[in-house]
Amino acid sequence: MDYKGDDKLEENDWGSIDKDTLPRRGRVISILNTDRPGTLKVNRPVYSQVTFEEIHGNRPTVKPEKKRICEQLRSTVASRFTCSKECTKNVFLEIFPFILIMKEYQFPRWLFGDLIAGMTVGIMHLPQGMAYALLASMPPIQGLYVSFFPVILYFFFGSSRHVSVGTFAVVCLMVGTIVDRETADWVSSTVSGQPNNSSVNGTGSPGSDHSKADEDPELIKIKIGIAMAVTLLTGLWQLCMGVCRLGFLTIYLSDPMISGFTTGAAIHVFTTQVKYIFGVRLLRQKEPFKLIKTYIDLFKNIPNTNVAALIIAVVCILVLVLVKECINNRFKEKMKMPIPIELILVVAGTVVSYLGKFEESFDVLTVGSVPTGIPAPSFPPVDRMGSLIADAFAIAVVSFTVSVSMAKILAKNHNYEINASQELIAYGVCNCVGSCFSSFVCSASLSRSLIQETVGGKTQVAGLVSSVVILIVLLALGPLFKTLPNSVLASIILVALKGMFLQFKELKRLWSVSKYDFAVWLVTFLGVILFGVELGLVIGLGFSLLTVVFRTQSPYTCLYGRVPHTDIYKDKNSYRVVQEIPGIKIFHFESPMYYANVEHFRNRLYLLTEANPTALKAARAKLKEKREMLEKKKENGLRNRKKTSKNGHLQMENHAEIEVHIVNAEAVSLVVTQEEEMPRFNIHHIIFDCSSVSFIDSVAAKALSQVIKEYAEVEVTVLLCHCKGQLREMLQRAGFFNNHEKGIVYLTVHDAVVAALEKQEDLLAEGNGFLVKLKKDAVTHGSLASSTSSATQSMAELENDDGEEVFENDASSVDV
Repeated sequence: MDYKGDDKLEENDWGSIDKDTLPRRGRVISILNTDRPGTLKVNRPVYSQVTFEEIHGNRPTVKPEKKRICEQLRSTVASRFTCSKECTKNVFLEIFPFILIMKEYQFPRWLFGDLIAGMTVGIMHLPQGMAYALLASMPPIQGLYVSFFPVILYFFFGSSRHVSVGTFAVVCLMVGTIVDRETADWVSSTVSGQPNNSSVNGTGSPGSDHSKADEDPELIKIKIGIAMAVTLLTGLWQLCMGVCRLGFLTIYLSDPMISGFTTGAAIHVFTTQVKYIFGVRLLRQKEPFKLIKTYIDLFKNIPNTNVAALIIAVVCILVLVLVKECINNRFKEKMKMPIPIELILVVAGTVVSYLGKFEESFDVLTVGSVPTGIPAPSFPPVDRMGSLIADAFAIAVVSFTVSVSMAKILAKNHNYEINASQELIAYGVCNCVGSCFSSFVCSASLSRSLIQETVGGKTQVAGLVSSVVILIVLLALGPLFKTLPNSVLASIILVALKGMFLQFKELKRLWSVSKYDFAVWLVTFLGVILFGVELGLVIGLGFSLLTVVFRTQSPYTCLYGRVPHTDIYKDKNSYRVVQEIPGIKIFHFESPMYYANVEHFRNRLYLLTEANPTALKAARAKLKEKREMLEKKKENGLRNRKKTSKNGHLQMENHAEIEVHIVNAEAVSLVVTQEEEMPRFNIHHIIFDCSSVSFIDSVAAKALSQVIKEYAEVEVTVLLCHCKGQLREMLQRAGFFNNHEKGIVYLTVHDAVVAALEKQEDLLAEGNGFLVKLKKDAVTHGSLASSTSSATQSMAELENDDGEEVFENDASSVDV
């Protein structure tokens, strides 16, 4: 830095600056030493990228020695598996994050909050686990297993301190869809052999026809086996992605896509439970358009509604809504914990159903027998795993995405970070181990996680407490819920979907923010509704990635102009004050350049600069052809005159007259030529601002090189500026600088503008004859030749811009 100025500092000049921070006592930094306060004076040469690196030094890149593939593989493996004491410790602490969490545990201050949160969440686990098991086409007891085993495992392997692991509606629905699909043939063959099964009325598991076949022990065993197999495969997928550090892949699932997906899945969940509310028997439907077929069948069976089941569901829904909205939400700041209305309804429904004998008297389907104890470990059946691999991958991605999104939100609120790859490992372990204990896929629950945080939970100790609550139910209280009506569980699920249905409000915000995000939400939602959960997810993901191509395929382009008295260049469409430099067009392209947007780049460049070299070359070729025709006509005229003289029509004394005619003909030809001078553009330079071009591929580099060559053929020079290091490196690799000088790349737009004007001024000064010709063209052709005569004017304007800018031969000084 160059320092110069007065020996003393003035209070008016420096304000409240700390004088102790000055680099040298009694010396003023030159950047603040200006004639007027609040101005900035920069005194530096005009830099191309090459000169800047030569003067200031570009850090040399040390290229590693090329090794053979075998040597590279050997060194990589050796570096990965080289183990030290410190490395082993770090890996162990990363795999078991609970060690560091418990090391920071503030006992006993955090213990009370964890106990209250654990008991509260455990009470919520009981009705939700039983209810969401219906979504997975499982017996209710399987949902309690999901609320027990994965929660304990997540305590040891999870990095989030606040999420509540267990059942989640969308994941349960995806598991239930697979189970129903795999058992459809078995159910059809069983039902076809049952007489008068159409008269059966009541409720059953999701997607069933509510016949006695759904209560068949063999079918239940098959369903549990399929769910265990899906869970094991899901856990293996998550473990593989976690070991390979692929947690970043979830960034490709955008928030609008996840919102649209979960909202569409909520419609499916709602549909599977509505038939329980009415207590009707529905036929199994297959994708696509499963929802539409289901509702058609539902309306046909409305006359067969079970009134008792409908009354139970309506009463439960009213009580749930009143307590949740009018008490829990309204007084949540004054309450230590929300009223566990779901548990109260489960207990009350069980008691009333037992006393009223609803199953025998009103044909209301109930939960049935609930086994006690912990199931013996068993390996999932492998005979169906081949057809479940793709389904398991979809569930693995969705469950992890929802869980890690919730974990990140809670971690941000409490100032800690989670490890996405470790979360994959944690959920993988939970699912793999849980599958051996008759559990299905687990995930973080949004509602339970928020409750756990709200009531004062600090760590996953709350999860251990909730597991103790579930363990008590599994060991002793399970059989007491034998008479619980399924319509009560369906009511709990329907009310819990409120948060997902509120995501429809996102559409209004997305429409005003981004039409692309709005389209992603809508397409994903419709894909799930019309084609099912799995295929809808694929459609949403594909369309979401496609919008990235759409956005970069036709990016925004504009011309820049200069803000008067500054070296600032802005979009002339956004700022009225900016002015174009005569003879120079500054083109701005707001996107990476790759094969998909090369044509858009070329077309917009030609359109905005009003300079299409292909059209100009065609016009020149046409004019050249016209000139050749005129030359031929002139030669034919001269030939005819000579032929006439040979035939004796003219005497020798008329030779002088012939010469006069020839001279006059040439004069006429010269006049015609002057009147039809070769056309050219009214610009001499195009500056391509690459500040928004983050990368360029080989196709785009080749196209850019071709564009520069085409403009060079029509006397227009193209300069580049603001080229990032990665962009310059790619151009070098693509052979761009084999055809063009590195000097065409400048540091900033202002450097390129000054260099362009200086070059054009030098051209104007080359010889009087050339200068006279340029002036003659300017007079004869007006705007078409204004580019050559405007360079001196532009340079003069920049040099005499109210005395605030000075451009010397090798330096520029700017006041801002």
